[in-house]
Amino acid sequence: MTEQNSNNEEAVDQDKELQKVFPFFKSWRALYTFVLAELVVLIILFYLFSNYFS
Repeated sequence: MTEQNSNNEEAVDQDKELQKVFPFFKSWRALYTFVLAELVVLIILFYLFSNYFS
């Protein structure tokens, strides 16, 4: 039972650490979703720019 409490405390500590580092995201999943969406937007923009200026 103490091992389970220890794991819960570690998860809470990680969440608090995440909030200090990334105040706009409430979870790692939200951060990774944002990064992936930004990548897609950049790929589309680079594609459009390359077609326009070629």
